[in-house]
Amino acid sequence: MEEIKTSGPCLANIAVLGGGPMGIFLSTYLSPKTEDLYLWYDDRKRAEKIEKGRIASLLEDSITLPENVRVTSEFGFLKKGSWILIIAVPSRLMEGILEELIKVLDKDVPHFIFTFTKGILSVSTRRKTNCITYSEYIEKLSLASGFTSLEYTAVNGPNLLGELKREHHSFYCLASSGSKSIEIFESLFNGSKHHTKSYEDLNGLELFGAMKNPIAIACGIASGIPECGSNFEGELISLGYSEIVLLLETLEIPTRPVQEYGLADLISSCTSRYSRNKAYGHRFVRKLISGEDQPNLIERIELFFNPAEFIQKEVSQSESHVEGAFVLSSIIALAEEKKVEIPLYNTLFQILTRRVSPTELIRFVSKSTSDEVRHISKTATKRSGMGMTSGKKFQQALGKNVLRQVNGHPGMTDRVIKQSTLIVKSLKKRYEEAQESNDITDLLQIPKEIQLWKEVEKNFQEKGSKDLSRILDFYVSEIADDYKPFLRDTLIHLIAPTRFIFSGFKSGAGLPKIGGCIKEIKALASRYDILYTPTHRSHLDSVEVAFGLKWLGLPVPRYAADKKVMATPGLASILKSLGAYMVDRKRNRNILYLECLTQYSTMMLEAGIPTLVYPEGTRSRTGGIIPIKTGILSTSVEAYKHTGSEVIVVPIALSYENVPEDEEFCGSDKKPGFRDFFYKRTEVYMDLCEPIPVSKYIHEEDPTGSIGFEITQGWKKYRRILPNQLLARLLVESGTETPISFLELKAMIKEAVLTKKGNYLARDPDEILNKGTKVLKQRRMISVENGLVKVLDPNLIQYYANMCTDEIP
Repeated sequence: MEEIKTSGPCLANIAVLGGGPMGIFLSTYLSPKTEDLYLWYDDRKRAEKIEKGRIASLLEDSITLPENVRVTSEFGFLKKGSWILIIAVPSRLMEGILEELIKVLDKDVPHFIFTFTKGILSVSTRRKTNCITYSEYIEKLSLASGFTSLEYTAVNGPNLLGELKREHHSFYCLASSGSKSIEIFESLFNGSKHHTKSYEDLNGLELFGAMKNPIAIACGIASGIPECGSNFEGELISLGYSEIVLLLETLEIPTRPVQEYGLADLISSCTSRYSRNKAYGHRFVRKLISGEDQPNLIERIELFFNPAEFIQKEVSQSESHVEGAFVLSSIIALAEEKKVEIPLYNTLFQILTRRVSPTELIRFVSKSTSDEVRHISKTATKRSGMGMTSGKKFQQALGKNVLRQVNGHPGMTDRVIKQSTLIVKSLKKRYEEAQESNDITDLLQIPKEIQLWKEVEKNFQEKGSKDLSRILDFYVSEIADDYKPFLRDTLIHLIAPTRFIFSGFKSGAGLPKIGGCIKEIKALASRYDILYTPTHRSHLDSVEVAFGLKWLGLPVPRYAADKKVMATPGLASILKSLGAYMVDRKRNRNILYLECLTQYSTMMLEAGIPTLVYPEGTRSRTGGIIPIKTGILSTSVEAYKHTGSEVIVVPIALSYENVPEDEEFCGSDKKPGFRDFFYKRTEVYMDLCEPIPVSKYIHEEDPTGSIGFEITQGWKKYRRILPNQLLARLLVESGTETPISFLELKAMIKEAVLTKKGNYLARDPDEILNKGTKVLKQRRMISVENGLVKVLDPNLIQYYANMCTDEIP
């Protein structure tokens, strides 16, 4: 076993947080400085094993821990006394550790924290606290908790672990929130080969320390590409340094000191054979070239849904803490928030998530050093390869995403658990209703759901457990589609001619009549992810859209189907195989269920699977456009943020001559049956509105609100005003109680077409009058006698009048 030489005076109460290679080295090196040194490790079983065996791994060697190093996974030892804490944990643990320290440390005595960990606060924490760095966060936490003295010091290099272990000369660049910390650090690291420099710019030193690591990974990737050598790596370092400086300048951090505390650290991390970040980049590209690193289906799913997490998981499988991979997505998110172009970081992210080849670095550097455009678009094209995959394949990833969202929002888990009693009460009432109506699906599913919620409540009360995994699995399984492309294509080809035959071979009976921005949408659909957002008038909407898109050769989306439509397990199975995922609108107050739905739609888009949502939320009972529920549109915004791939929102205006459910919406006790959906449906028009790129609105204060407004405008502009709708509108305006003559109606039609904007199906007054009268007479909404039109069903007339009464843009 290798022994590490140490020396120096003895200090009390020292703890090293982090059982990785750097933590092992620091605890061993510092053990002579105190009577008992605590080494904290986040893995309980690993900590117990090391404490018992006294053997730990340090890079390629195994070492024997000094007798006074006590290994633990608990924080209880910190409750008493003043502490010197050396932090060397992975950055993904840092926020939680800082929060835990504030809870356990004695706030009435001084504490000194020195951190070797480089990172940036997560997006959710930055938004919640308005902090960016760990030092800002711990200051905020300590002030809020009333600490009398807590000094925080960031430690940068060049001090590569491989050279520290070999007792080479190493350099420590320090920036601290207090003056005493520097003296303490110098007493801890007082050997002749340890050199210390101190600086005032704590935030700048922290950010630079985090941002230089991904550049080292890029250099490692370049070192594995045969045609790239030291010249190329030198250019990468230069480009990376300029992007770091640009972001620091935008954050109003002085950049002149960076040359002193940053350049040496950047150069050594990018060029040394001991650099863990560079070594990771080199291994990554060699595995790709050799074919060893081909992601399996589950890994491909993770890559699509959460590429940042995939990178972190991949890195976590090695013993080395490759901080550049962990911090990369946070750096990109911060730059996007500040509207700063950092194309090298974006290119590196694209490479690590397998979206582009490592040789993209060559293209990037070549362009960056020429007079061509010096940045790549952050708006990537669509990703392919998952479009035919069933939602069942995504269940595991969906569950992880939902738990991440729930756990990532402070207090959300508690709110979910707090709902359990009310949910159980509501479910019991719903079960009684299902018994009366003989709702087979609810009779089968509700008892299982009640039992699972009772388990959640019981586990929380008895054990304090907040485990939601079982109820989450239940919801995920219920929602997910089981798409079978062959079955859907076969049914579309069979049903369309069947509808045409049953209608008496009427034009437009088999398929909707299509118009709008067809060429433009076709061009965009081949390159970008698509979210279709139709108006919602009938249960037929999803069928009409599927038939129309298939006819056009556009990708047919997955779509939501109400649980009521999936009346039995057998029918639900068929609809799910056609690409439908189940939506239960009666759970509209269930926080966990709603999060599942949102994440499902988001993940479909992230995987490049075209998706359909109804922004109005439910079928319009009035016939007109109802206010959009912008929460539904958040899926497009979240998908764009997670992947960087453009999402094109395509509004679709569906215009029905006759809506099969119209009588139901107008108060009739009669519910539409199977025959109504075949025979009452006559002509349907499907118009593709102008496409809406999400990237255009992503930096606005309320992107979903802006996108929702554009969708509504598109609907109003492109929806067809059919003759029977316009005639109904004019009958309402003239008063439905009094008959009106054909001559008066014709004059009103002529004036309306001339003075009021609209996408009229016909503009000739005679054609509108004749066709509109015919349709309304067939449905017995009006009667015509002696040239006078009399309204027989005011409610239905009002319903169809509402289809063209909204203000037209």
